[in-house]
Amino acid sequence: MKKFSVILPILLLLPLARSGTVDRILAKVNEEIITLSELNRHMEPVRRELRSKHSGRALEQALEKAEKGTLDALIEEKLIYQKAVELEYEAHADDKVDDYIQRVMKENNLKDTDELEEALAREGQSLREYRELLLRQIITGELVNDFINARISLLTPEIEKYYKNHLAEYTTPEEITLSEILITDAGGSTAAETRAEELYRRLRQGEPFAALASQYSKGPTADKGGSIGTYLSAKLNPDTAKAVAGLAEGEVSRPSKLEEGYVIYRVDARRAPVVLPLEEVKEEIKNKLYQQKRSPEYDRFIAQLREEAYIQIFPEME
Repeated sequence: MKKFSVILPILLLLPLARSGTVDRILAKVNEEIITLSELNRHMEPVRRELRSKHSGRALEQALEKAEKGTLDALIEEKLIYQKAVELEYEAHADDKVDDYIQRVMKENNLKDTDELEEALAREGQSLREYRELLLRQIITGELVNDFINARISLLTPEIEKYYKNHLAEYTTPEEITLSEILITDAGGSTAAETRAEELYRRLRQGEPFAALASQYSKGPTADKGGSIGTYLSAKLNPDTAKAVAGLAEGEVSRPSKLEEGYVIYRVDARRAPVVLPLEEVKEEIKNKLYQQKRSPEYDRFIAQLREEAYIQIFPEME
């Protein structure tokens, strides 16, 4: 059976509590209440994730913190919704709810509202509950947009300044591709050094590195012509970095002493650091700056709503 798909914010994803159910009240936000079952529904996925990462006392502390954070989020959602109702955002929301439902039906290949109701029933919701959730989503989103998002402006100089001050974030690091010939000292250190110097001489005279690596290297990549891959230059082993420092593409290093013998490197390729152009990263920067500005605006807005509201948290959650 195909899963019914809808997209809603996390605090609106789960069904409302059934009327008539006896439940413990955790908090009161003006005339709305938050119940234990409501909190538990929103905590279900959080608990699963935390239990996969923690145990014992650490799990208890993580769950306690998550429960308080979820309760705060529920309080904020109700404050925003109540303000939207107070400002009559509901007045023109029904048409938007209808439009959204039509989109959901189309995306899920549902012919009519009867099929929609059947799909919702499988998810534990009625059409009335679903419409109420959509209404809350729409009017709270519009309120947040009007009172928070619309007040945030981003100027081009701000974006350019952030880009210039964070160029390292938008620079691809230098990469180097290497091959090696490893000469072990199984036959004695002097013999290994002599063989390494001889191979270095032959390489300098133009003999193919891959051919000599395949024939003489005792390393694990001999059958690949000595190719050992591409690395970030900054992450190279210090001894390797020293050996290839200053070498251009196609050049080979002098034999370097290793614990097990000698190694000769060839620089197959170098990719210099590349600074991504502003136009390529502008949207990413705008999103970062937007979030930086939005967070304090949102906090101020919520603080004002809390100050105007009557909020009571019952002892069990304090």
